[in-house]
Amino acid sequence: MRSIVTFIVLAGLWALLTETRRDAWIVGVPVVLAASLVEARLASRDRWRWSVIGLLRFAPHFVRSSIGGGIDVAWRSMHPQLPIDPQMIAYPLRLPAGTARTFFMNVVNLLPGTVSADVRKNVLTVHAMDINQPIQRELATLEDAVAKLFAVHLNSLEDPGESR
Repeated sequence: MRSIVTFIVLAGLWALLTETRRDAWIVGVPVVLAASLVEARLASRDRWRWSVIGLLRFAPHFVRSSIGGGIDVAWRSMHPQLPIDPQMIAYPLRLPAGTARTFFMNVVNLLPGTVSADVRKNVLTVHAMDINQPIQRELATLEDAVAKLFAVHLNSLEDPGESR
């Protein structure tokens, strides 16, 4: 059923983009079919679900981190001595590969002062604006919240600790 809905939505988008021109379907039918097949194949690999309780816990955490981090970044950038100590840090990922991990890596980019720079195997490289902050702990807290949001179990690791 999902594949049929996907096909109908994509066909509708194609019709809108081509102003329902009949000659456009020569290209449109194969493209819509191929896109529907790819979506069906990818969707079957990574089943995930949202946890309502996880979402209720994640939203305030994200808002609090974003506002607090934004204030911190603004203060540092306006401070006459520019109190920053940027550095790349390695963060061992505990989320399993898939949607939850990808979401986590993207949310890291939205939080002020950190940017996901690279991922290899189970290690995320993060550019941090100030390495003197508890970045490892903040990332672990965010990863916990994302795991609860997606209702997935974290892989066990030794305590990530602090990176200086």
